Amino acid sequence: MNRSAAATAYLIDDDSITLELMSGIVEPIGVEPVCFNSAEAFLSAYSPLPCECVISDMRMPGVSGLQLHKALQERYAVPPPLIIVTGYAEVSAAVEAMKQGAFDFVEKPINGHQFLEKLQAALSLSRQLHQQRLYLAAREARMALLTPKEQEVLQAVLDGLPSKDIASKLNLSVRTVENHRARIMEKLRVNSALELMRDFMQPVAAR
Repeated sequence: MNRSAAATAYLIDDDSITLELMSGIVEPIGVEPVCFNSAEAFLSAYSPLPCECVISDMRMPGVSGLQLHKALQERYAVPPPLIIVTGYAEVSAAVEAMKQGAFDFVEKPINGHQFLEKLQAALSLSRQLHQQRLYLAAREARMALLTPKEQEVLQAVLDGLPSKDIASKLNLSVRTVENHRARIMEKLRVNSALELMRDFMQPVAAR
């Protein structure tokens, strides 16, 4: 796989003819197809790229398209856009998957024009998701700089407690709490309590 490619489509289907068909559709528009004959093989090889889309058959031996969708959501804070390929009888399940966060679905037999429209929309979203992924990674790196006590103070700040209450809760002096808050602001590169609440409102314990 050429990891410097402008865009990548991960194609997953246990039918080699379908993989060849989808590859033939995406290659002319400059998207690199990377084919897998099972969801398990894809999950073993996958790592996020700046511009990508996962296109998976709904029904496969082993891990199904719906199970793949769930696995991606569980493993990645920012999962890639997923387009599910379905047969007519599976459309209702694909619609349900979209309600759970899948990007879209296409029906078999695959219509090339419709397929490309949905792929390009997914790739456009992927670029935005990559920026979000970079932001979260930077935030995690800053969080890693905090000491355990600073993390406790941060959580209390995010819970809306004033310094006096934080001091009482953590058995610290108010001055010590204020010092911790100042170091937290410096390490997290925020200039105000408002920025702190906006950028780090997700509970510390969930990180």
